[in-house]
Amino acid sequence: MPIKIKGPKKLTPDQLKKIKKQTKACHHNRVGYPALQKLALGMFKRSKEDADNIRNLSEILHSQKLIIDENKKGISILVDKYEDRIGELEKQIEELTKQRNESTRAYNGLAQMGKFAEDMGIDLQSAKDDLPETEKNKYDFKQTDTVMESGKVKHQMFLKPKQRPEGYFRFGKFIPGKKPKKSNGENK
Repeated sequence: MPIKIKGPKKLTPDQLKKIKKQTKACHHNRVGYPALQKLALGMFKRSKEDADNIRNLSEILHSQKLIIDENKKGISILVDKYEDRIGELEKQIEELTKQRNESTRAYNGLAQMGKFAEDMGIDLQSAKDDLPETEKNKYDFKQTDTVMESGKVKHQMFLKPKQRPEGYFRFGKFIPGKKPKKSNGENK
């Protein structure tokens, strides 16, 4: 069903007179000067209010832009710090991974050495007091593990007799150097 568009309402002569009186229109059916002046004053007042609103809104926008710029600077500083920290942590992870691999290789070498010793008939339980880690051992122990190009791991273990430093103990403290000789009167 087609929609009919209605045209403008036709005014009756009484309604037309009423509108002419309100707008102070002249006999040519044009708006009069007093009505135009009233309209111009209303528009001027409205434009002042709009200008004040625009000024307030522009100040708000400017302050928000400054805040956004400060936040961007702060965010970029934080991002730089976090990127630096991530780099440090990645280096630390790399180093710890290397240490873990070296420790695993060393453990594997010691475990193989223990198996070989047991196969040869050596009792490891009785030898635990003479381990290189204990303080009372007589040897310096050094172990190196090298990964060859073929992918195999070469284990080397070195034992050297410890050299005691020259010195003596007095009241539980180690004093380096030779022990002083006592004079004749102190031996009593």
